[in-house]
Amino acid sequence: MKKPRIGVFVCHCGLNIAGTVDVERLAEEARGIEGVVFAKSYIYMCSEPGQDLVVETIKNEHLDGIVVANCSPTLHERTFRKTGQRAGLNPYRVEIANIREQVSWPHPKDKEQATRKALTVVRETVRKLALDRSLEPFQVPITHKALVIGGGVAGIQAALDIADGGHEVYLVERRPTIGGNMLQLSETFPTLDCPQCIMTPKMTEAAQHPNIHLLTYSDVEEVSGYIGNFDVKIHRKSPYIDWSKCNGCSDCARVCPVEMKSEWDHGLSRRKAAYRPFAQAVPNKFTIDKSDQEAPCRAACPVHLNAHGYVAATSAKEYGQALSIIRNDASFPFAGVAGRICTHPCQKACSRKEIDSESVTIKHIKRWLADWELREKGEAGMEVEIAKPSGHKVAIVGAGPGGLQAAVDLAKAGHDVTIFDSQEKPGGMLLSGIPSFRLPKDVLQKECELVFKLGVGYKPNTTIGKDIPLKQLIKEYDAVYLSVGAYKEGKMNIPGEELEGVAGGVQFLGALNRGEKPRIGRKVAVVGGGNSAMDAARSALRMGSEVTVIYRRTEKEMPAIADEVRAAREEGVKFMLLTNPVRFNGEKGRLKSVEVIHMELGEPDSSGRRRPVPLEGSEEILEFDNVFLAVGEKPELSFIAPDDGIFLTSWGTIAVDEETLITSNPKVFAGGDCVTGPATFIDAAGAGRKAARSINLMLDGKDFASNRANELSRKSDLMGDKDLASPALFKHMPELAVAERVSNFSEVELGYSEEDIVEQAKRCIHCGGCSECRLCEIACEPKAVAHSLKHWTEEVNVGAIVVATGFELMPLDRMPEYGGGKFANVIDAMQFERILCASGPTAGEVRRPSDGKVPKKIAFIHCAGSRDPEHGVAYCSRVCCMYSIKQAMLYKHTVHDGEAYLFYIDIRSNGKRYEEFYARTLEEEHATFIRGKVSRLYEQNGTVTVYAEDTLSGQSVTLDADLVVVAPAMLPSTAVQELASKLRLATDEYGWISEAHPKLRAVETLTGGIFVAGVTQFPKDITDTVSQASGAAGKVLAMLSRETLEREPLIAEVDQDICTGCGICEAICPYEAPKVDSIKKKARVNEALCEGCGACAAACPSHSVRLRNASRTQLFAMIDEATREY
Repeated sequence: MKKPRIGVFVCHCGLNIAGTVDVERLAEEARGIEGVVFAKSYIYMCSEPGQDLVVETIKNEHLDGIVVANCSPTLHERTFRKTGQRAGLNPYRVEIANIREQVSWPHPKDKEQATRKALTVVRETVRKLALDRSLEPFQVPITHKALVIGGGVAGIQAALDIADGGHEVYLVERRPTIGGNMLQLSETFPTLDCPQCIMTPKMTEAAQHPNIHLLTYSDVEEVSGYIGNFDVKIHRKSPYIDWSKCNGCSDCARVCPVEMKSEWDHGLSRRKAAYRPFAQAVPNKFTIDKSDQEAPCRAACPVHLNAHGYVAATSAKEYGQALSIIRNDASFPFAGVAGRICTHPCQKACSRKEIDSESVTIKHIKRWLADWELREKGEAGMEVEIAKPSGHKVAIVGAGPGGLQAAVDLAKAGHDVTIFDSQEKPGGMLLSGIPSFRLPKDVLQKECELVFKLGVGYKPNTTIGKDIPLKQLIKEYDAVYLSVGAYKEGKMNIPGEELEGVAGGVQFLGALNRGEKPRIGRKVAVVGGGNSAMDAARSALRMGSEVTVIYRRTEKEMPAIADEVRAAREEGVKFMLLTNPVRFNGEKGRLKSVEVIHMELGEPDSSGRRRPVPLEGSEEILEFDNVFLAVGEKPELSFIAPDDGIFLTSWGTIAVDEETLITSNPKVFAGGDCVTGPATFIDAAGAGRKAARSINLMLDGKDFASNRANELSRKSDLMGDKDLASPALFKHMPELAVAERVSNFSEVELGYSEEDIVEQAKRCIHCGGCSECRLCEIACEPKAVAHSLKHWTEEVNVGAIVVATGFELMPLDRMPEYGGGKFANVIDAMQFERILCASGPTAGEVRRPSDGKVPKKIAFIHCAGSRDPEHGVAYCSRVCCMYSIKQAMLYKHTVHDGEAYLFYIDIRSNGKRYEEFYARTLEEEHATFIRGKVSRLYEQNGTVTVYAEDTLSGQSVTLDADLVVVAPAMLPSTAVQELASKLRLATDEYGWISEAHPKLRAVETLTGGIFVAGVTQFPKDITDTVSQASGAAGKVLAMLSRETLEREPLIAEVDQDICTGCGICEAICPYEAPKVDSIKKKARVNEALCEGCGACAAACPSHSVRLRNASRTQLFAMIDEATREY
């Protein structure tokens, strides 16, 4: 093996190295290292004479490798590789021994130790170099396009520069408009230019540039590939408006009833859910702000009614559209019924009650809309688009709410639907089990008729199992839905239950609803605590009886609607709680009295309620003429024959798949009371809708199980903005006076007035953003509104990426000493910028947010969170001093008799004309500068008291201000950390994207082909931001000017004979370079992706991954050299 001929060149680096290390001795002793044939020191080896010395020596001494002992290896490694290359040396046979950072700086006072250590470092490097291979760089092709992430001033400048250079640019901005933070400023220092005036031409130029593709309202979703060839997936958020049709007319915003805080004005004004951020937005298009989640009220509804939508439309007095959302959009005929008897799970989910303990009265709004329709039009209406006939026939057993709702949904799909019911009229338990003082029969019948107007057939007085066997339906129809109610009365199974005068509550209510007049005595007891018990009790009361409800638990555990219990009490119904009958006593076969026992509550049972436990010896006998049992009902399922193939549960209900409602017979579905036992009207309707969806999927030949019909069961954790809540309080529904209603069956609830219903609707806090009330859709002449427009993904291929994601301010809620965001008259600097701005919330008039008054005394607090490592960040945010001074000046321009006080630590005016600007504010505007930190703020009666110190006088300062403006620390954009991970970029401890070198590669990152511009790298002013953007664009243009890129060969490689395919390298690599072949089970490294960090080589358990010219052999050789003295 040929012996190496290595040269060692020791740099004095002035006194940086020579002041600590004996460089001459180092060079002399280096000559004695094995393989070294030449060693020399020079004062500045990186200078031109120094490099010439290296070139000449390589040639004259026929060197095949060199070690340069100097400083800054990241910088000088490139320099001396090129130097060696000039002399004909392979550039990868050049090594740097870092004797400044590793030797002279750590050991400035011990020359002997420093010199010995320097010699060790040189020996190590020589040993490594002796084993280095000669390598050649490789070429990768370039895609001549660029991606710029961030549409602020830096992103726009970079995009324009690259586009002007002749290359295509994709400019991605997460907001609906480009412009960034600069557009939100009032004026810019020190020239006081209007940002809108100087930026909107640039924005328009970017939008109209033939080489720029503007992708606003978008986020980078995924990045793969490598320098010169990046594959980027861009998530395009749906604006729910077709921007190709939108003309920016603002009609959608004009009619939108949903108000939200304006992000553009930093929460100081309101905007609509259909909005354009500001008048000069680019693109000049509107966006609908709609959450991907639904509002909690909508998500909680078993039939998925858009409660948010019809409440919002009602608040805008668009009653016809509000009702259309229920009847037409949701195909739900029962607005009037649900508005009276629904248990309103929507209201239980409503977030408004978090503000004032009462939800929006959604149920009553629905009822008012149905009543309004009858008043205005005289009849109920429902316009549903029916699909073309499918050729399928569906039978529904039961004309209750579940069967009727299923019929609507199936008829819409084009199926031939027939309902079979044992009663003459449709309605099921709504008709027979609910008294007319709660649900007038004309309301029910008008809404039932809507179902049959869709072409649904009805077979009344038809009992399945008696008139028609179920198996006949199964044979003659393509699908059957069983929606049978729970009419079979529950029994207490106690002595005397068979006596005359003891009957079921449902039986009693059914007789009344059929127009019969059951004979009952003067004293009536109703046993039970549910809605049927309340209905029976209140009905018996109206027939002149004294009524007592006997219930075995407390009122808190009653399953009945609380308002029904309240109404019963008001009407005179008595309640015996914690009491249960144990025997009915009779005389001559008729009820005479009831023996009861008193109870106490024990441990919770399976229902979650505490179990009633009898108190021994507490029995008593009570005289009653009639007892109505309302202790639970069961479905009558005797019509199901054993050979129908339908299994029942041990509870006597039909067994179904919970998600699809299919029974054990593949043609039969079931839902409602016959599956769950007695449930509510809205649950039955929800089951009908779920079953209809499953039946539709089955008849269409789709796998309904995989499509999961439980799509209708949704959850939402959205919460509206409490600050936007209407001050209106919940108003109880007006009711017929007790004296006027207890002797008849007239409807008790009278309904709201129009004024009340609008006020109640305005209590909604719009948890889901856009409510999909569709008023915008109606108002839009170009038909641009597209609520069904989905998010989509766009894929682009680019050669280079510029990251210009900007900054955010530290939120005030992180600063408890300044009120934590809770003081109305303490705002941050960007909010004050919007107040000062002519296009801002106060049109440029300085008015404080709390009451709109002009503040006569303003305190400006500098360095809030900056230069404060304990509570905020350690760095200076650089621009806060100057923009606070600017704001004080502009305030004085507007409020001439106002007083401005600026609390600062140091004034940093380090830009062109900045110091003069500061002097003007001090001398001409007479602003008061107080050097000292504000310790805390206290607000009372609109005045903010500032407690601070004056470090120049040594005195404490107390100032009563009308308004306080805080200059918070600048922070990286919240999305930058996630973006950095996608781009495989390093960030510093604060989240700013790290540059490759702070001085010499300030716009490059450590990932090849990705550059940084503007404040995404660190706080800077607009001047520096634009300069860096152009610098980054210049780097991109230089790269894209070539056909191929030269890549470093110092990368990882895998020994295929040793690799076990464990995948550790793949998991650990931050650049996604190694991939394990799924067939060969061997890892391979994508050379274009690898950055040579060595993480894979360090982690590989089989040592099959090696870093070129940094092999384990070389590393152990260096360690041997480092430890030879020990």
